[in-house]
Amino acid sequence: MENIQPLFKSLYSLLKENGIFVFATQHPCFVTLTKKYLSSHNYLGYAFEKQPVKHHYYHRSLEEIFNTCFKNGFIIDGFFEEPFLDEEFPEIIIVRARKISF
Repeated sequence: MENIQPLFKSLYSLLKENGIFVFATQHPCFVTLTKKYLSSHNYLGYAFEKQPVKHHYYHRSLEEIFNTCFKNGFIIDGFFEEPFLDEEFPEIIIVRARKISF
């Protein structure tokens, strides 16, 4: 997703108080095809072998992901890093965000 701000804003209005949104994304620290970490950017790549065309990947730092949650009225009350090929380098983050009232 190019811009995640509208998603989190809409989720806040759709969820009940203490409602939960769980999402998973590639781990921004360990899964990227570029050398940039702090700068949001997109790049083209393949998701699997023999994919006919490249598709967009959208990179965001953990800071940007978490702050987007916080700015839109969520707290993060669950976080998990999932390794697949190498148990020391997680490829996926799974985040549980809970709607709070102001």
